[in-house]
Amino acid sequence: MLNVVFLEHDFENEIDNVIYTLIVNDYYYDSEKICFRNSLSKNILQEMKDLKLLIHNKKLDYLGILITCNQEGKDQSIGDYLYLPFDFFYKENDLIIYNNKEELEQAYSDQEYSDFDCFFKRQELIYKYLNHECGEKYWFSLNSFEKTCWLHIALFLARLENDASEKVKEITLDGSYITSELDLYCYIGEEVCGVLGYMGANFSALRDCLDGSTSRPVQPPLKIVWKNFEYSKHNFVGQYCEIQDMVNFISESAVLELY
Repeated sequence: MLNVVFLEHDFENEIDNVIYTLIVNDYYYDSEKICFRNSLSKNILQEMKDLKLLIHNKKLDYLGILITCNQEGKDQSIGDYLYLPFDFFYKENDLIIYNNKEELEQAYSDQEYSDFDCFFKRQELIYKYLNHECGEKYWFSLNSFEKTCWLHIALFLARLENDASEKVKEITLDGSYITSELDLYCYIGEEVCGVLGYMGANFSALRDCLDGSTSRPVQPPLKIVWKNFEYSKHNFVGQYCEIQDMVNFISESAVLELY
């Protein structure tokens, strides 16, 4: 189930005011649009017309659409959202919301995935996590796009944590599971915080987590033992850097031992 929330931004107070909310169950999507099937009854359409939501101008930057999803497990619930420009139309009882193509080209010029792809992949991973289908090193079976979504969820969960966790002083990594930068971020986060743990998703964020600038359950300087390093070295495929760059960078904020 998804909520489709129509918003009006109050620039003076920097808050979003809810104009109207739809609760929808039947939908499909591709990289350009989401179609919510049979979501607009006659009564709903009339209410939206009365609110002038069906007479809009895409250039009005104070209007927007928020899609939210909250999933519940036995012991935990996780919410996620996707903010979209006010770009939609309706056909009979279907509501169709588009991604802004110009913004898409700017944001994803070097990627093949859209905000829609990321949002729904996160929902898939959250569902598996809440239903205990994601054990240790589950991330290693994911492709690069899925690992990126995994790290997005990890960051969100980290923001919900309290600071009472016991501080970790040492972790051990198996190089057999490190063949990319994303593997390293996923692995360190898991060893410190458990499944879907977060310790950064880029160089600067990892540094801040290691040196204490960002509140994480580590005791700086964290000792990192990297076993089977030669395997990582020979199989590493760097998107933005080489493995030696990673080693040098981590060594600045942690005690790194390679074996």
